[in-house]
Amino acid sequence: MNLRPLFPVTLCSLLLACCPGCGSADAPQEPVEQVTVDLGGSGVDLGAGEPLEMEDSNSTPAGTKNKPARRFEPITLSSNSSSPGTQAEVPDEQKFDNVLEALKPLQIMLGDWGGITFKKTDGFSSVETLDWVWDLQTNPQQPALVMQADKSRYYENARLTYLADKQKYQLTITNRAGDKQVYEGEFSVPVEKVPGDDDPNVMHSTYKLSLALVDPPGEKKHAQIILNQQNNNRYLFELYDLRGDSYARVDTITTRRKGTSFAKSDSDYGDKTCVISGGLGTTQVNYQGKSFWVCCSGCRKAFDADPEKWIAKHEANKKKTMDQ
Repeated sequence: MNLRPLFPVTLCSLLLACCPGCGSADAPQEPVEQVTVDLGGSGVDLGAGEPLEMEDSNSTPAGTKNKPARRFEPITLSSNSSSPGTQAEVPDEQKFDNVLEALKPLQIMLGDWGGITFKKTDGFSSVETLDWVWDLQTNPQQPALVMQADKSRYYENARLTYLADKQKYQLTITNRAGDKQVYEGEFSVPVEKVPGDDDPNVMHSTYKLSLALVDPPGEKKHAQIILNQQNNNRYLFELYDLRGDSYARVDTITTRRKGTSFAKSDSDYGDKTCVISGGLGTTQVNYQGKSFWVCCSGCRKAFDADPEKWIAKHEANKKKTMDQ
């Protein structure tokens, strides 16, 4: 049996199959998607298959026109998204209002304070002064209460905000060495309004906000901080170390407000309501011949930067309260 004539036919068939442009011009040609191999690091795209991502995916050799490699990009849902099974992104203005509302019970700390540590060094307690104000400008969607300390043993400044996605409060402290420590937590004792000891007609705020160290992880020293609000004029800054499976208190900073209290816990401050925070205003600001109140220097800075925005929000809140 002679098999020799079959070889050319088989080879020709293989060549025709591999070369769509070969053969009869009248033969119908099936479209073939280009297979691109980018040796410069742009990735490999094999037709309808998944791309192989490499380091420099934007690199393309000169003189070539490669099909762009498909990428997985994060999807941001707009507030109008109605796709089933998805959740629309909260508008920036709503984010701000949600965080501000969560922080309002804590604005009792606004103002100037003096603190004394329980733990003594060389026979003396540490004496410090600190100032809490609103910060509404550093991150417009993440308002915060910020504190600047002077002569403190433990910290130089602090930033307290609310993480709406986690439903937790976050305290970031910069210590005397310049290192940052991040704590997260919630109320271990809920906010309560109680009559004052000296004047039962004045309501005072009490609560405990317990915060555990999350960054740097694994640290045992000062692994927990509790902000223990006693009344409008006094709160305790309690420091705990992690010992085994429990926390042990290592120091307490007893903090008292300087001067008279201006952060009463009443729900209505009348004409002295802060145009931004809704707290008790202490300083007047003016715009286009009208006077308004702000509760701290942080709110004053925010008002001066965009008075029309805050006045509009203030008027809308007043109208909403009247309609309820």
